[in-house]
Amino acid sequence: MREKISPQTEMVLGVLSSSRCHLTAEEILGSLDGIGTATVYRALDHLTELGYVRRLSLGKKKAVYECTRKPHMHFVCDRCGQVYDIEADLSGMIGEAAKCCSHQVTWSEVTAHGICKACRAAEAEAIASTEHPIKPSTN
Repeated sequence: MREKISPQTEMVLGVLSSSRCHLTAEEILGSLDGIGTATVYRALDHLTELGYVRRLSLGKKKAVYECTRKPHMHFVCDRCGQVYDIEADLSGMIGEAAKCCSHQVTWSEVTAHGICKACRAAEAEAIASTEHPIKPSTN
């Protein structure tokens, strides 16, 4: 039997399911009218307990939330704190974790850290602009 979800909780789930990115509670709150902060946090806690949503504490940002979907890993940019989903087949790793110790794996989380493409491009541009300064004209 499916547990009843309040209209406010449905609205929070709707914001998360329509977004392909990871959202903080504040970002979710900003997308909704007429719902208070405490209501959003209660809804997120409830959705997490039901398994519809995952709470992630990654990188420099506050905790972010995502809808539960097929297994994937995360990449966290150490410069800007952005969190990216990376589709990956984690079944072999999960199977090995279960096999080595005879544990039952119920879920797993894999996170890679580094510098994202946008931050790398910004750094390269900053370096290039210092290597080739514009010389004033001597007219």
